[in-house]
Amino acid sequence: MLNKTLLGSAAVIMTMVGAQAADLPSKKAAPATYVKICDAYGAGFFAIPGTDTCVKIGGYVRAEYQYVPAKATYNVADGVRRTTNNSVTSAATNAITTYSAENVMDTTGFEARGRIDVDARTPTSMGVARTFIRLRNATTSGIRNTTIANAAGYLKSTASTTGAAIESAMIQWAGFTFGVGPENYAMMPSFAFNGNPWTGFPNGIAQASYTASFGGGWSATVALEDITGHAYNNVVAHRLENAAMFVGNVRLDQSWGFAAVQAMYGQNQANTIAGNLNQSATTGMSLPGTAGGTVDGYKSFGGYAVGATVSFKLPMIAAGDQVWFGANYADGQLGALLGGSGMSNYSTAAQRRMLGGVTRVDQNLAITSLTGAVATISNVKGWSVNMAATHNWSSQWRSNFTAGYVEFNPPTNTNAVSPSWGKGQLSVVTGSLIYSPVKNFDIGLELQYANLKNRLQNPTAAFVAAGSPGLNENNISTKVRVDRSF
Repeated sequence: MLNKTLLGSAAVIMTMVGAQAADLPSKKAAPATYVKICDAYGAGFFAIPGTDTCVKIGGYVRAEYQYVPAKATYNVADGVRRTTNNSVTSAATNAITTYSAENVMDTTGFEARGRIDVDARTPTSMGVARTFIRLRNATTSGIRNTTIANAAGYLKSTASTTGAAIESAMIQWAGFTFGVGPENYAMMPSFAFNGNPWTGFPNGIAQASYTASFGGGWSATVALEDITGHAYNNVVAHRLENAAMFVGNVRLDQSWGFAAVQAMYGQNQANTIAGNLNQSATTGMSLPGTAGGTVDGYKSFGGYAVGATVSFKLPMIAAGDQVWFGANYADGQLGALLGGSGMSNYSTAAQRRMLGGVTRVDQNLAITSLTGAVATISNVKGWSVNMAATHNWSSQWRSNFTAGYVEFNPPTNTNAVSPSWGKGQLSVVTGSLIYSPVKNFDIGLELQYANLKNRLQNPTAAFVAAGSPGLNENNISTKVRVDRSF
């Protein structure tokens, strides 16, 4: 009887305990949260939890080493030789003479850079709203340095330099682009480790643009671009007529490649009153500033450029092979032909230290004559042809090839007070060999050759007597690049 009583009591107690336990909060594990992949936008996009925005993060790290053989420069006034790798002209006077003392510059240089890309996309009723930012920072030294000193007659880099740049910071929606993005005239790729013999915008350009797609691969873009981002412009004030460059293109994209025509138009300004004209004592160029402290006499001069670009994919040679061709003509808009570093110093990536000789400085406008107190000013014209190609030798080896010819033609200057620029002819050929042990990891060696033929109008007698040296210059640049992107 006692045993039955004990067993019954135990059963009641267990039932009560079980009932109380059922009333306690559950300690089950929270459900796992998984990253959602956004296949609609391509590889690498994932959804931000709790939103309908997809984002992709990328970038690269790059290290470069460059060597350029030393070159001599010459004073255009007397033809005296200056022992230097290259010259730096006076920014104050735009002079084409070099420093009077012998100058020595580094012939080697290093650069290390890193870049971060963030691409965010959100669907809307009128298409995808895209926000894209691309930030770059670099440390440079030697010939790659951006800071140069002229101390005691020596032209050299004083220390390593670190600099940041915003390559892109744009919003794209319903065909519109606002902010800093790819320039809309330049269509050629940037293959060369050194500079390209065509115009390029590695830092993008501020703009407001619209691209319309018509189907069948056809599209057209119209844009207002910041005129100060274009090279060689004469701009004295952001007035209504010259605050922006008008740029447009029409493009056809097909399975075989693409074809495009592009154009730009913008205003340059110069003072036509001789007393107010800040005229270089050595070039006869019309500079944006004023000598007399007045804006009286300023006039605007319209300039334009037109071009065509075509590219063909060549899978019959090797997978990934492609070739590009381009041609351009400019009348008062030389920035459509070549980057801002100029013909003597065409390579922005090499910090303007490729060619020696007489360092050339060009602008969109040039003085052609002075009649009393009035200067006659005309546009500088030019044209270019270029090509680029990439060839894959195997899955791990490839080569890039580029070639280009650029010609600047300043108008005839009958003002024989000082020398001024005549025709300039720049020819550049580049080749590289790149090894990729894995995808997005490149180790490359590049060799580039450049030749510049200069002409001078109204040269000094002393310069002619010296044999007019430094007007036909050649040089090479060798660069090694290690690049890992993600």
